Amino acid sequence: MREDRVATPFSEEQAVALARQLYGLEGLARGLPGEYDDNFHLRTPEGPGFVLKVMHPAREQTFIDLQCQALQHLARRAPQLALPRVCLTRDGAPIASVRGADGGERLVWMLTYVPGTVFAEARPHSPELLLSLGRLLGQMDAALADFSHPAAHRELKWDLARVGWIRDRLHHISDPVRRSLVERFLALYEAEVMPTLSNLRRSVVYGDANDHNVLVGDPRAQPRQVVSVIDFGDLHHGLTVSEPAIAAAYAILGKSDPLPAAGLVVAGYHQVFPLEEAEIALLYPLIGARLAVSVTNSAYRKTLKPNDPYVTISEAPAWEAL
Repeated sequence: MREDRVATPFSEEQAVALARQLYGLEGLARGLPGEYDDNFHLRTPEGPGFVLKVMHPAREQTFIDLQCQALQHLARRAPQLALPRVCLTRDGAPIASVRGADGGERLVWMLTYVPGTVFAEARPHSPELLLSLGRLLGQMDAALADFSHPAAHRELKWDLARVGWIRDRLHHISDPVRRSLVERFLALYEAEVMPTLSNLRRSVVYGDANDHNVLVGDPRAQPRQVVSVIDFGDLHHGLTVSEPAIAAAYAILGKSDPLPAAGLVVAGYHQVFPLEEAEIALLYPLIGARLAVSVTNSAYRKTLKPNDPYVTISEAPAWEAL
């Protein structure tokens, strides 16, 4: 996708009109944060509502179809998980197409809204909470083990099998001490992970369990647990072990003692979808690689959108974690 292509954003009023036109729903819309797409929480009188997604004009339909089919597959194979469910239009289709104010075509789809508190704002991060994060992702990946889709085989900057792209972006990190830190983790990745890539398990993974995509349940329910994840835009066919590595990378943000936190996430995952010895051996360089990609991407994106808070939302804690 052309990330630098400018799109005229949809308003909340337009979102309400789309929900009425495409889904026959009446409600109020509130904009949600997003890096490229226009997302809205559609609140209706009954239940927690829906998430209406108006995609960036450069998004391809196969990319949306991948997410829809994966979520429908998960609903069949792991119905006990409180994941978002795909909503069909009045015509029975999972995806619709509309014209934006600038005349460009925009793909639209809708999911059920899952209530919860984002992991970044839920405190404390108890051992049981961290274990439950790993377990949820393990259950998802176990259910996706036999799922395939042509669009899952794509070039993605967050794919931990493709970390090398950041080398050409390191100059965007202005602080030489920080740049050298990223270079150190990149060198570790190149030395330990790259030679083993052809031997590692691959499958379709969610790939984005960052602390703003993970939802935590009601604090009154003890022990408090992770209940769901949102934003399936980084779904891809990649390294199976990248799933717990990515989750651990974000789970250690803000932790004074990161190793136990990472270990609990991995342990929860391993309980339901066991890792191989070779995968476990690569967790440290993969966790570091994810953080290195995150801070390098933030540095690069700031050159494109210098005032966008979404771009740098996890930047400070990621540097600290590195």
